[in-house]
Amino acid sequence: MAISAQNSDSIVSKSSLFIIPHPAYQQETSWSGGIAGGYYFKSKDLSKISSISGSADYTLLNQFILNITPKIYLADKKWYLYANLNFREYPDFYYGIGNQHSIMQQSFTANIFSLSFQPQYALTKNIYLGLILAGRTETVRIDSTYKSMSDRIYSKFGDAGWKPYRELKVGFLGSFDSRDNQFYPQKGIFAKLTLGTANAIWGSSYNTTDFSFDFRQFIPIANIHILAWQGYFSGIFSKNNIPFQLLPTLGGRDLLRGFRQGMYRDNAMFLFQAEYRMPIYKRLKAALFLSTGDVMDSKNLSIDKLKVAYGAGLRYRLNDARVHLRVDIAKNNYGEKLQFYITATEAF
Repeated sequence: MAISAQNSDSIVSKSSLFIIPHPAYQQETSWSGGIAGGYYFKSKDLSKISSISGSADYTLLNQFILNITPKIYLADKKWYLYANLNFREYPDFYYGIGNQHSIMQQSFTANIFSLSFQPQYALTKNIYLGLILAGRTETVRIDSTYKSMSDRIYSKFGDAGWKPYRELKVGFLGSFDSRDNQFYPQKGIFAKLTLGTANAIWGSSYNTTDFSFDFRQFIPIANIHILAWQGYFSGIFSKNNIPFQLLPTLGGRDLLRGFRQGMYRDNAMFLFQAEYRMPIYKRLKAALFLSTGDVMDSKNLSIDKLKVAYGAGLRYRLNDARVHLRVDIAKNNYGEKLQFYITATEAF
């Protein structure tokens, strides 16, 4: 269902609530079904809209995913509070570590609970500084096939991640955001820098330091035609082995569509992607996209074969806040079959 509230002329985005069936598809999950929804607060500023969104999905691969994300502006936009709660019962495959194609495919089931909280203060209209407080626990269930593979996995990639672990992380972030809207920007720049650390002193199973930088630009061309591009880097570092689940990975519905998420992972990752977005009719839009990137070992910055993907998709606007339903088809340069994605919100 969808509900909208009428407001004065000064309100550019009406308050809205939508709860919809949430059929979705991507290679990592196959078909999934569930519900998705969100409440979007009324706002006089289309660039800063408070919202609480979430979804609960069950997939044909017996994966259950619960995700809740509040994004709240307070005190006349001087404070921005971002939080995320995620729970997963997630059968998956382990393909090893590195950027080369591997025939290894070890099944496992991850039980993950994570909570992240990022309070941020506005130094200016567009510049925010904040803290990162995050926690994660994970246990892995394995089947009978793991026994014959465990020695090979441990000797080549280490055993980090196969036993239960917890991560308690603190850090800092800085961001610049001049986008006219956070859900479907038509102009502006978004840049975000994060630095976090997890340490056994405050209860983490591993000592790690992670860093990320995300830069996006949205260039209006004509008649709501938009050229959007993103550059992204992520890395995690430690003197010891790092749980493989925490290593950056590309692929999936947002980062290098066309590749399976989790097939390539290492302690450093970079990507570049561009998207041309165009109107079709009323709420319906289309997009063409091109992406490239890879994962690397930070101690050996070599790439076996740069990963490239491309594709096209459709968008349908759901509300005044510019939240869109997204359908994408993507192909990669590794000769793999077309990948198909149905989800909500943009890739970037």
